[in-house]
This record gives sequence, structure tokens and C-alpha cells, in this order.
Amino acid sequence: MRIIEQGRGFFYGTHKGHTIQIDKDWDDDRRRFYIIVKAPCGMSAYDGWAPEAVTTMRAAKREAIRGACIDRPSPILSERGR
Repeated sequence: MRIIEQGRGFFYGTHKGHTIQIDKDWDDDRRRFYIIVKAPCGMSAYDGWAPEAVTTMRAAKREAIRGACIDRPSPILSERGR
């Protein structure tokens, strides 16, 4: 994951061509994270609140990658190899 900018409760970076933005909501008592992931083509791959179990920025980054399916092999590319 490449960091472009980060601060307290904020992250902006890239991973495998996707842009990732994570913001912590300091106004909410639960301190939840809002995650936006954009695919290289510009389509939204994840846009929403992280589950309440996500309580750290590190966990929010993992959730962004998991939720946007960035680290899963593409079924289309997998079929080409057969």
C-alpha cells in the first residue's frame, strides 16, 4: 500500500491501482471509519461505513482491501490461464 497522505484519523493512498480514502468520524461516539475505494477505471469498489468491529486505522485499511476485493484474483483473468 502506497501512502500519499495520512494524519490523525485520515488516510489517502493507493493499492494495486485503486485509490483508498479512509476518514475517522470523530463526531460519532463510536468513532467509526468511512471508506472510499475507487478502481483504476474510476468505478466505486467500496463506499461506506466500515463494520463497527473495525476500531483502528490498520484494521480499516485491511477492511478497505478486503471489502473492495482488491487482493482476490480476477475470475476473468483466472479463466484465461486455462
